Order: sequence, then C-alpha cells, then structure tokens
Amino acid sequence: MTSRVLEGRFADPDREPLLGNADVTPPESDTDAGEVAYERMKNKRNSDGGDGRNALSFEEAVEQAGFGLFHGILLVVCGWANASDAVEILCVSFLLPTARCDLQLSSSDIGLLTASIFLGMMIGGYVWGYLADQQGRKRVLVISLSVNGVFGALASLAPSFWLFLLLRFVSGIGVGGSIPVIFSYFSEFQPRCRRGAMISGLATFWMAGNILAAGLAWLVIPSTGLRFQLGSLDFQSWRLFVVLCSVPSISSAFIFGLFMTESPKFLMEAGQEAEAIEVFLKMFTFNNRGSAKAFPISGLQSITMCDNEEIVMDTKLHRLTHKLKQVLSPISKMFITPLTSRSIILFILFFCISFGYVCNY
Repeated sequence: MTSRVLEGRFADPDREPLLGNADVTPPESDTDAGEVAYERMKNKRNSDGGDGRNALSFEEAVEQAGFGLFHGILLVVCGWANASDAVEILCVSFLLPTARCDLQLSSSDIGLLTASIFLGMMIGGYVWGYLADQQGRKRVLVISLSVNGVFGALASLAPSFWLFLLLRFVSGIGVGGSIPVIFSYFSEFQPRCRRGAMISGLATFWMAGNILAAGLAWLVIPSTGLRFQLGSLDFQSWRLFVVLCSVPSISSAFIFGLFMTESPKFLMEAGQEAEAIEVFLKMFTFNNRGSAKAFPISGLQSITMCDNEEIVMDTKLHRLTHKLKQVLSPISKMFITPLTSRSIILFILFFCISFGYVCNY
C-alpha cells in the first residue's frame, strides 16, 4: 500500500515537491560545493583530534587554565630574574670609585667599562631573542642567566682592566638575553584581561633590583675587614661585591632549570600539543586547589608561525646566507607597511627612555 502511494506521488510530474522547488538531482555545482563542505568538516574533525573533542586556541586555553596561585609564583620567580639583571647592570656604577684605584682606571677606561655591558646587551638581545623563538624560552633563559652570573662572578678575579672589561662584556651578552625573553615568557602565561597589570607588576622588580644593589654596595664596599689575599690577587671588598651581585642570576638559572616549565605558546608553535596540555594542566591544578572542577582542555589548535620550505643548499656559503636571512627576518617584518610608522615611533621612544635612565648613573 505504501509503495503504491509513493509510486503514484513521484510518478505525477505536475505535482509540486514537498520541499518547494527543490530538484531531486542537484546540479553539478551544488555537488561540488557539498564535497568541499564535507572536506572542510573532515579536516576540522582531524584538527580536533578525530574524536570530536573541542580544540581550543592558545588564548582560550590560557583563560580555561584560570588565574591564581600559579601566576603568583610565576611573578615572584620571573621578578627575581628581572631584579638580577638590574643588579648586574648597576654593579659597575657602585664599584667604580673603589675599583678605580685598584685597577688604575683612567677616565676613558671608566667610560669603556660602563659601556661594555650595554654593548653586550645590544648583541645578546637580538641573538638570544632569535634563539628563544627557535629553541624555547626556558632553555634560553637558563643559558643567558648562567652566562650573566658566571662571567659576572669571574670578573671579580680579573687582575687587569682589559680582562675585567672583557668579562663584563660577556656578562652583558647574558643580560641582553634574559631581559627581553623573561617578559615574553611571563606574558605567555597570562590571561588577556590581566596581562597588562601582571607585566607592570613584573617591571616593578627592576626597581627592587636597584634597591638590592644599592643595599649590597652600602653594606659590603665600605667594609675594610672583608679584604684578604687570594694568591697574588688582593681581593678587596669591591670584588666580593661583584661576586654577591652574580648570586641572583645564578640562583634564577637554577630555579628555571629545575622547576619552571616551557612556555605553552612556544610548545604549541613547535607542534608539541601533549606537552602544552601538561603545562595547562599544571596551571589549572595550582589555580584550582581544593576545587572539584574538571580540567576543561582536551585538545589544542596548532599554531603555524612560518612555512617549512625545503631549500637545497649545496655550499657552506648558501647555508650561511640562508641562516643570516632567517636571523634578520624579524627586523624586516617590523617595517612592513602597516607597522612601519609605529615601529619607528616606538624605537625613538625607547631610545629616549633608555638614554634618560642610563644618564642617571
């Protein structure tokens, strides 16, 4: 009975279809569009893990991880590293009056010594920044802080001005890496609505480092009882002050190396989704202590930062040229047409702020 009714219904060519003017057989263009839509849906399922899970973007995952104890601990750890950079930079300013006689410094020598750490920072800032994008924020922080602390401490044993100058220059290379990377590392854990306030809080530790350096100088340098003989080297109080100024950097390197995690944004950019989820899980656990709330992150969207091009380089010159282009590429991106004027204005502002700040010392 039912089959006869259906046959009669579809056998009548004048009867309107139930869905309006829809044709039973779609045109070829509609079929192609349906195939495209199906492929897009299939690709989205694959990007979501193939099991229907909801893949979150980086910003969404940071929001879901919450805000609380983890960020407080992170602020203290990163703030201590930021303060260690301030201590290392101001170290020379406090020791010059005493070291001038010991190292027999002229006025030009004092100028060179003061500029050495900043020249190292200029070189180190760009090199470490590039490496942080390639090798990870945490690894670069550990190495740069170690370079800062170790060579800063070794400078206390320098018997001559030129060796002291060289060691302070290398220490400046380490400082140039830790200052910009620490802010990038710290900001990549912050929810968008709190990012500005937390970065401002991190910046206040720079002033805390200034106070720490001034306090150490006030306690150590005038103390004549701290002077002793180390072989042929007259180890005066200013040399002990140099050693103490390196302790914050070395301790920060140990803390980052032993206890801190890699930036989740870098892990997502590197395609390490499982490791990134582990970081978000740790953030969620710290921020929701005592809560029965379930961990909401099951998948992450991949972040593609650059094209992986296969380039054939048959000579060392070609490989060196290609690597140099990669290193200089971030600079050229700052001068793309929509960003050119903004970048120039920011360069001028930062130069003026730095110039005014250093002139105080």
